[in-house]
Amino acid sequence: MIDAAAESTFGEITKLIAVLIWPVTLLICVLTQRQHVGRMLSALVVLAESANKIKIFQVEVEKTVQNSIDREVQKAADNAQPHKSPEIPKLEALAAARVETLISSIPDQPSRENLTESVRQRMLRLGAEYESTRASMPSGKDRTGAMNAVVARMRTLAIAAKPFLKEFSESRASPGIRLCAIVILQISPDRRYIDWLGERYTEETPFIFYQTAVALMQAVRDIGVQNREQLNRILNSAIQIVESFREGAPDRNTLNVLKSALATLHASDPETNAVAPS
Repeated sequence: MIDAAAESTFGEITKLIAVLIWPVTLLICVLTQRQHVGRMLSALVVLAESANKIKIFQVEVEKTVQNSIDREVQKAADNAQPHKSPEIPKLEALAAARVETLISSIPDQPSRENLTESVRQRMLRLGAEYESTRASMPSGKDRTGAMNAVVARMRTLAIAAKPFLKEFSESRASPGIRLCAIVILQISPDRRYIDWLGERYTEETPFIFYQTAVALMQAVRDIGVQNREQLNRILNSAIQIVESFREGAPDRNTLNVLKSALATLHASDPETNAVAPS
């Protein structure tokens, strides 16, 4: 019995030592190496403060860029003009380049990604604004002017939003989001979307017909030489559809842009003397 009791006591002592050994060891290390531990703790504090400062700086940079984008977008809306020609206003094209430069100049990858996602969200909101404007205002100059202002703001974001072109173009439920894709192609034509632009004339409304015509004109100017046959087919088809539009009189502005684009395309071809249909 005595041996059993002694063995039990020994076991309890062993457990106690096992529990205490690490705290005691840590205490000994702290006491004997307190200078080194102090320096390590100081370094950790400095590192934490630096990380916080960097984070605050990054947030401030993002805010500054966001404010700059806000100004560019608002300026474009304030200077939006009724569509009189297929020319992209220089102010809007320059604003689009400035916005892209602002985002590209951010050295921090997460901040760039945050800003790019912000551009995506802005475009989605502008697409929704186009739809609500068209639905809530009566047809006429005032509504067209309001929708042109939306397009002007889209253009300032168009270059920065190009990574989302595929997503926007594939939207089936929202004509406003598809308009975002068309506006991106006005600023940055892409041969992979020429046929997609042609399809707009079987699915969209007259306002988007016109914006698509502007995108096709830019495609003729920027990539027409390499894609002459495809553009010729799309432009002739679009002209035919607009001229036979059954829901009202054909939009003369849209027809003028399409025919001008076709004439420009033919003029660039040294092997033909064809002219646009009258």
